Amino acid sequence: MNHLPVILLSFFLFSLSLHAQESQSSDEQLAAQLMSEGNYEKAVVLYEELFEKNQGPVIYNNYLQCLIELEEFRDAQRVVRSQISNNPGRMRFEVDLGYVFTRAGDSRRARRQLEGLISDLPNHPPSVTDLANAFLFRNFTDYALQTYLKGREMLGDAYPFNLQLASIYERKGDYSLMMTEYVELVILDESYMEQVQGLLQDAVNDDPDLAKSDALRRVLLQGTQRHPSKTLYSELLIWHSIQQKDFELAYRQARALDRRLGQEGKLVMDIAGMSASNNQFNTARQAYEYVIGLGDLSPHYLQARVGLLNVKYNQATAGYEIDYDLLQEVEAEYEKAIEQMGLRPQTVSLVRNLANLKAFYLNNTTGASELLRNIIDMTNVSNRIKGECRVELADILLLQGDLWDAHLLYAQVDKSFRDDPLAHEARYKNARLSFYMGEFKWAKAQLDVLKAATSRLMANDAMALSLLIQDNLETDGTSQPLRMFAKAEMHTFMNNYDLALAVLDSLEQKFPSHQILDDVLMSRADILIKTGQYESADLMLASVVANYPAGLHAADALFRRARLQEQIFEDRETAMELYTEIMTKYPGSLRNADARNRFRYLRGDLSREEIFFYGL
Repeated sequence: MNHLPVILLSFFLFSLSLHAQESQSSDEQLAAQLMSEGNYEKAVVLYEELFEKNQGPVIYNNYLQCLIELEEFRDAQRVVRSQISNNPGRMRFEVDLGYVFTRAGDSRRARRQLEGLISDLPNHPPSVTDLANAFLFRNFTDYALQTYLKGREMLGDAYPFNLQLASIYERKGDYSLMMTEYVELVILDESYMEQVQGLLQDAVNDDPDLAKSDALRRVLLQGTQRHPSKTLYSELLIWHSIQQKDFELAYRQARALDRRLGQEGKLVMDIAGMSASNNQFNTARQAYEYVIGLGDLSPHYLQARVGLLNVKYNQATAGYEIDYDLLQEVEAEYEKAIEQMGLRPQTVSLVRNLANLKAFYLNNTTGASELLRNIIDMTNVSNRIKGECRVELADILLLQGDLWDAHLLYAQVDKSFRDDPLAHEARYKNARLSFYMGEFKWAKAQLDVLKAATSRLMANDAMALSLLIQDNLETDGTSQPLRMFAKAEMHTFMNNYDLALAVLDSLEQKFPSHQILDDVLMSRADILIKTGQYESADLMLASVVANYPAGLHAADALFRRARLQEQIFEDRETAMELYTEIMTKYPGSLRNADARNRFRYLRGDLSREEIFFYGL
């Protein structure tokens, strides 16, 4: 039997089908282009022909929209009613009919059509969702809201539609009800906690005017006051406060929850540690003092006492002005605590901080070195702690000018803790030492490896120093301006500020137009701050921003200026302006989150509920 005619006929039919598909695709593209250009008269002709062959959602919606834009409302109704007839039960087409009435200006028929759909809503979760989505597609937000509320009324807690309602309230800008829906879902079913926290985090991250964040805080505060027995309100408030770095509110809630649940200070200790690591020293001190107040039989008593002393030390040294009176007080408290509690693993952090205090602030490097060597010689201390002490001892040797022994200690720790964050720290400090000594190529090679370090801070520091070398190193591996700047930086590390400034002066005189001058200005500002010359430091930082607005230091210079205005000059308005400039001009900066929180603090974002809650 000869199959050739059949094969030829099949091929001919296939070719015709392919040609028809290509023709329709071409017409569809042309129609879409005409519609996007506003040429509805020509587009509607093509869509009418296409709709006769293919009533898919894209062609249908575009055809309907063209008819509406041309105010051919009778034809539009005819198209929609045909879809209703061909698709019984599909509520999206029923909503489209109301949409046509609305666009035609027939509000009475539109309202009757749309409200009727809600009145006749089946007691069936998918039907609720389908109708609400159809309303949202046509931007009937209020009708979608009514649909979900009617569904909640019919179905009860089995289908409360919290997530969908929260999304609608967000579209409407009603953030208080939006946050209420999220929180009530967690209260209803704790298994949603992680999902809701993720949604809340996304919401407050996209919150330039802080309206969502403030609404969430108000809802949670009201919940803790109205339902004190429901601890989930407090837990969520603590979580949110930590996300926003509002550690004072987190501490107050943790303290209340600790008393209610009898946790013996465990949660408060967590808040104290986070507060201390974020330089929220007053909050950390309150938290540690609360735990100490629980008595020496508390399981966290010793840890709290150590933490309190360390916070006092950090508070005395972290600000622009070193509080030497407080440092003398802290030194005495350290020595008394070590004498009472003895030299043991639990008190190692006290000894290390005391060593740092003596070396870098009280000019007692000999006493500091002796303290660290005592820890290194202990048998019941982990190798890691000993490694950390070796790094700190190397820092003190560098402070004394003993560069070679410092280099050996850094290298020893790097070799002993391969691929560990401690090794990264030692390698970075060794690379920085090589930078001080003018060994730029070797330093950069080490820094480039560290740019992939697990610690973000370490990676950023390594990248910054690597870029400094890269941008200022000549092709032959030498650079007189870079060498002079490195020497000044080493003098600054050793607290030889006069020598550092003299080198920077000489650098500017010899190379008045060199690209390293923005780094020189930042280094000068750092020295001026450390020596208490705040007005000069402010002018220097302003010069960095004015002359190098796109440079790596611009956002950091703005932040330092803002902190000076806030802490030293007590000019809240100027500080807020500078924080705002960081948020608007440098949104990707590492300083952005801190600037945002300082701005909120200065603006006084306290609601009536918070004022009542704090007893202010």
